[in-house]
Amino acid sequence: MHGLDSLILDLTLILVAAAVITVVFKKLKQPVVLGYIVVGILISPNFKYLPTPVSLEDINVWATIGIVFLMFALGLEFSFHKIAKVGGSAVITAGTVMTAMILIGFALGKAMGWSTMNCVFLGAMISMSSTMIILKSYDEMDLKSNKFAQVVLGSLVIEDIAGIFLMIVLTTVSVSSTVSGVALAKELVVLLLALVVILCAGIYVVPTLLNKVKELLNKEMMLIISLGFCMLMVFISTEIGFSEALGAFLAGSILAGTSFAEEIEEMVQPIKDLFGAIFFVSVGMMVDPTMLVEYAVPILIIIAVTIAGQMLFSMTGAFLSGQQIQTSVRVGFSMVQVGEFSFIIAALGVSLGVMDDFLYQIIVFVSVFTIFFTPMFIKTGAKAAEALPKKLPSKWLDALNSYTEGKGESSNFDEDWKSFIKSCTINIIVCVAVMFMIYQGGIKYVLPYVHENMSDSVVVSCLVAFLLIVLMAPFINILCRRRSVLFNKLWMKHRINKIPLVFIRGACVFISAIIVMAVIRGVVIDIPILIEFILALVLVVIFAKSDFMKGQTMNLEARFIANFNDKVLKMKSIERQNSDGHHHILEDIYAIDFQIRGREGLKTINDFNGSRAFGITIVQIVRKNGEYVNVIKATTHVHEGDIITAVGSQERVEAYILMLEQKQHEIIKSSLIETLAEHIYTQIYNEVKPENRLVCMEIPVGKKMSFYRKPIKANRFREKYKGSIIGVERNHLPILNPSPDFILSDGDIIWAIGTQVMVDEIMRAKIVTEE
Repeated sequence: MHGLDSLILDLTLILVAAAVITVVFKKLKQPVVLGYIVVGILISPNFKYLPTPVSLEDINVWATIGIVFLMFALGLEFSFHKIAKVGGSAVITAGTVMTAMILIGFALGKAMGWSTMNCVFLGAMISMSSTMIILKSYDEMDLKSNKFAQVVLGSLVIEDIAGIFLMIVLTTVSVSSTVSGVALAKELVVLLLALVVILCAGIYVVPTLLNKVKELLNKEMMLIISLGFCMLMVFISTEIGFSEALGAFLAGSILAGTSFAEEIEEMVQPIKDLFGAIFFVSVGMMVDPTMLVEYAVPILIIIAVTIAGQMLFSMTGAFLSGQQIQTSVRVGFSMVQVGEFSFIIAALGVSLGVMDDFLYQIIVFVSVFTIFFTPMFIKTGAKAAEALPKKLPSKWLDALNSYTEGKGESSNFDEDWKSFIKSCTINIIVCVAVMFMIYQGGIKYVLPYVHENMSDSVVVSCLVAFLLIVLMAPFINILCRRRSVLFNKLWMKHRINKIPLVFIRGACVFISAIIVMAVIRGVVIDIPILIEFILALVLVVIFAKSDFMKGQTMNLEARFIANFNDKVLKMKSIERQNSDGHHHILEDIYAIDFQIRGREGLKTINDFNGSRAFGITIVQIVRKNGEYVNVIKATTHVHEGDIITAVGSQERVEAYILMLEQKQHEIIKSSLIETLAEHIYTQIYNEVKPENRLVCMEIPVGKKMSFYRKPIKANRFREKYKGSIIGVERNHLPILNPSPDFILSDGDIIWAIGTQVMVDEIMRAKIVTEE
């Protein structure tokens, strides 16, 4: 009779012991995580009175898998939209406490005479609190809805995100064997750019593929696909130089944005619980109880510093962000523990061979102690928040209250500038990252392969350079194409805005030209640098001005944005359909009537030269004599006293009005800005004749339609059907006032506006019935 394999015996021992101990800890109302760690201590080789695992190497493999699934599950709970929801208070709180504790931990380690890398890892490990423990404590005490709890939970989201970047930095620092230098900074920048590209590629590809095969998927297939994608990202991450944990987190965060996220999270939960338990047991197995005596003094010091530091600086961060004193105190008393993320960082340090084993055991003891007393600190926080204001001198209290009241006042910084800078920053980071990775791939892999297997002639090198630049072309177009609506609005707002706007646009063109020049210089034979730059600049301008490239990049952007917001868009679509039946695109588009007086300088609609630049559509003109002009062309004449109806997003309509006022045309608004749905509905009450009423019509795009895979302008919709296309819906994403170069795809829904004439023409053409 053959005995069981050691792998099965070890797993049996771990699960049986964990089952018994965790029931005891649950009965004692203690966190299950502590139970797992205690199990690990009891069955470790350092504890001689109970059976121990046969193969510690097998346990380490199980623990690595545990880290992978813990981080995958954390990624599934994470969403890029959460960053916007947590608000500035959580960002400031998390930033304050993490920065302070990293520095304090580093200084404390140095004071104890430890190595530089031990000090770095100590600072990182004591800088983050426990999401799992705090959330569980809040649930048991029914505190999740309190204001301070929202600040804490938001801060923990930011800490988890920061923890991921900490792992990148620590991995880079460890591999480089140094914590400073230009080479380290370069390596870190390259890794971060690679991270951006991987994330963007995942968001662009994965939701699209899942949506294409969703009719074929069942729970079993979805689980296999999700776990397969997780392990693929783990492999890619380790090949590039990241950790397994980071790859798993990226896989989870990409899937978290899809409409399948909740289903995947529910299926993965048992797997996470199983392997997570094994990981925490393995943490306990690495603990030697005798080390508690040997390192008692450092352990007690780190415990005291962690509790005091976390409490003080989280309290300070919350207060600096504008929270009241009582709220800040309760935030501070909640964030007093070393969290489970610290074990992952400790495991990373040990696996890289840069952190000593004794520090791993110290951090486990510190974590167990601080986690054990977390509920007590949370309860004490309520009493402290009530007592502290009474103990403070009245002058101090008045000064503190005036600070928080002042922080609550709105910022004077222009919201349009905020939005413009945010948009520009995202575009620059993403586009530069992708173009840089294309350059790196071409220089390091494509060119050597071509020279080795084909030819090293100048012609072949030029073809490689041309290929790389063409691959960069869509991102050059995104970065450098003509001015956005926000750009135009800021341009018209104030003369002083023009200098920074010109500088930003020039910087985008310059950056693109430098990257293109680097390709030319790296692949083709050397030519004078001035000629290289001029050639690069010409190529950038060509790609930026190309209508074909613009149409392609708009489709690329539309798919990326739709995938990025896949889950949110589908939820909103369901909510709106269940609420009032109005389609959301009619609520996103706004309409306004305005009358032109002082018509000097205006002859035709073409003279409204900002309409296209500002992203609005003029859909109707009412003459002074009551005549309606419902088919608007560039050559349509404008007369004194005409009332013009324009549609677009609220911001775009407001920007367009601002432009007309800047040109000294007197604008008299005859109606408030209202949604297009409201505008269409109120025509009945304004006694507009049926033949002159504006109506909207949705037109599904199919593969058999003439619209399919053609830009909007090629379909000549206005001439053929006497209406205007004001929006396109793609994968639940509303695209308002799309550019004439926008290419229509299968599954798109066109939203057109016009009168009954348009409806009749469309029905006569039978395009709405095409499959």
